[in-house]
Amino acid sequence: MDGEYNNSSPLGASWRRFLPARMDEEGLSQSVLYAMIACVLALIFLSLGTAFFNPTNLVSVLQQTPEFALLSLAMGLSMVSGGIDLSIIAVANLAGIFAARLMTSEPVLAALGPDATIGLACLVALAVGVCAGLLNGIIIVRFGIPPLLTTLGSMMVFAGFGTGLTGGAGITGMPEAYVNVVSSSLFGVIPKSFCLVLVVFVVISFVVNNSVFGKSLYLYGENKVAALFGGLRLESTILISYTVCGALASLAGLIMLARFNSMKVGFGDAFQLQAILVAVLAGMDPDGGRGRLLNILPTVLLLQCVENAFTIASLSPFAKKMIWGALLLVFMALNFFFRRIVVRHLTALAIRRQQASLGVDAPPLAR
Repeated sequence: MDGEYNNSSPLGASWRRFLPARMDEEGLSQSVLYAMIACVLALIFLSLGTAFFNPTNLVSVLQQTPEFALLSLAMGLSMVSGGIDLSIIAVANLAGIFAARLMTSEPVLAALGPDATIGLACLVALAVGVCAGLLNGIIIVRFGIPPLLTTLGSMMVFAGFGTGLTGGAGITGMPEAYVNVVSSSLFGVIPKSFCLVLVVFVVISFVVNNSVFGKSLYLYGENKVAALFGGLRLESTILISYTVCGALASLAGLIMLARFNSMKVGFGDAFQLQAILVAVLAGMDPDGGRGRLLNILPTVLLLQCVENAFTIASLSPFAKKMIWGALLLVFMALNFFFRRIVVRHLTALAIRRQQASLGVDAPPLAR
């Protein structure tokens, strides 16, 4: 086995029966994640103290989180199936551009009024995201093009389309009602946009964990051949997953539009690699079939806290990149190390039980 989990073998298929909950691989990854969060927050507290841990700064962290969290959720959802969605930033920008065009159109405002125009713009933006995600899914399913290449190509198409619509310039001057609604806070403390993100995370996580669609998505990511011979509707599963990714990206674009009060191609480009980083740190397996989507939100909050701490400490961009990379490497190394220990222990335990059932003297468990 060489320390790797083989899902296709009888031993690999039955090892979870012998696995205590505390030693489940996903649970182990989650434990490593939360231990890392605790260590990083403790380090921030020791380094910055109340300069970071004060109500004003913590609310600021929540205000900066929503669009990043939605984009990371879209990236994590695409990774569940063993794919990736590199087009999420371009989709967010394109959806935001369509919404901004409508909200700043004098004829539309005069004909419908501000409130109806805002509602129409939001619906159009979501429709743009859904269509973009559906296009990605159709190309992947019908033509068999890998998700990496599909979304890389669609990213350039969507970015080019957005540039053509704006001429590369930004669209500014959104209605105050729109900016105020998205930027307002619940009870004057928690940003409403963060509350919306929290609801989206809970709903999508619940659906993925408790529906045939979610189980099909995980099985497809873990073992495509088994999913195919299991009679699952794989095409519709992939189409739905990438359509949801597009909708999440468009929702992120609407939040960015309100927070910046403008939109242009290239907004949020830094989120692309950070979303991949978040998904991996949250325990999503790039090969598919593993990870809990709900873990993405605390991971986003962790990275946003670290980013905020960087700003307070006046660290250079080079130091930031180094620390991001170090966090990723440390987390992956810890996950690999503990997973290797768990798999070796379970392999020895399964062999011992099998030999005991056959009446054969078993060697002691591997340490």
